[in-house]
Amino acid sequence: MQIVDALGEDGLLCYWGVSYGTALGESVAAMFPDRMDKVVLDGCLNPHDYYAGIDVEEVTDSYRSFDGFFTGCVAHPEACELAQDSPTPADLKRKFYDLLFSLRYEPYVAKVNGNATIVDYNALKAVVQTALYSTTTWPILASGLHGLLTKNDTAVAALVSLQPKSPSGIYPNEGPEAYIGGIRSSDVQSRTDNLKSLYPILEKFFAQSQILAKGAFTGDFHVKTKNPILFVGSDRDALTPLVSAQNASSGFEGSVVLQHGGYGHTSLGRPSLCTAKAIRAYIVNGTLPAPGTKCEPTFDLFSNATVEQEFAPIANFTKRTLGGDGDGVLLSAITRLNARIPHTGHGL
Repeated sequence: MQIVDALGEDGLLCYWGVSYGTALGESVAAMFPDRMDKVVLDGCLNPHDYYAGIDVEEVTDSYRSFDGFFTGCVAHPEACELAQDSPTPADLKRKFYDLLFSLRYEPYVAKVNGNATIVDYNALKAVVQTALYSTTTWPILASGLHGLLTKNDTAVAALVSLQPKSPSGIYPNEGPEAYIGGIRSSDVQSRTDNLKSLYPILEKFFAQSQILAKGAFTGDFHVKTKNPILFVGSDRDALTPLVSAQNASSGFEGSVVLQHGGYGHTSLGRPSLCTAKAIRAYIVNGTLPAPGTKCEPTFDLFSNATVEQEFAPIANFTKRTLGGDGDGVLLSAITRLNARIPHTGHGL
């Protein structure tokens, strides 16, 4: 809020938080409810569970999201070679898990340009988790999996490249996931020196941390903000499920949850013109969508269509159209934003 004060404007915060950025937004809104202007929280953490260190809710829709990969691949075999000889999503899913478990005992070694890359059980799981952030990576995932099945080392090397590397280039990643883990450890309120006393197994390592965030928020999340908050959640998000947005919204009086129907992490993971319009209307005019509103993505899974191609039937894409306030420029902006913002958690 010191930044808001330094701007010397109206003293109100206008904020768009994604992923971990929603935890920051939820916290600042609870601390300064009378200073909130337009606040969009997209891909929400459940603040009640998050600060208690028991955030197991976040994996609620992980399998639903991954199932979408198999369904989309089979529906578009012309763009997903992995679907060859797999007439149904169930067949393709079984083929994947057979491959995954085989790597536990027989890791695959890909050799490209004299360099060897090892893909084992854990490496493939890490790559899949990364791919679930954005559907734009699904064609690469599909091609790489097909490469593992057909021993195409070039495709396998592209697959491994999906896993982010740290600035030092070390694999696996020591970058964003590492510092997010450190931040979470300091935010969690519970502390113990006895692991047996911890009941949520998945959160053990957070509670072991002896670091407690300076000025850690210890209040609750039941407030009425000056302007109601817009929450955005998807029932196909592998990392921040719709139920977390609903649970977060329940504490902020007057807030609304906009349901985004796309796969990927946050609404940016698979852009939707409907979602983008709703967010714009809220930020510009303060207009909230009606409760229960659901937006579907604009692009099909495994589609290489551009914004211009998508709107070709309804718009003449002249320079004037692309540079104006039309649907095309809005969707293009959201698509570019998706490409530029790491989804580990940020606020705008």
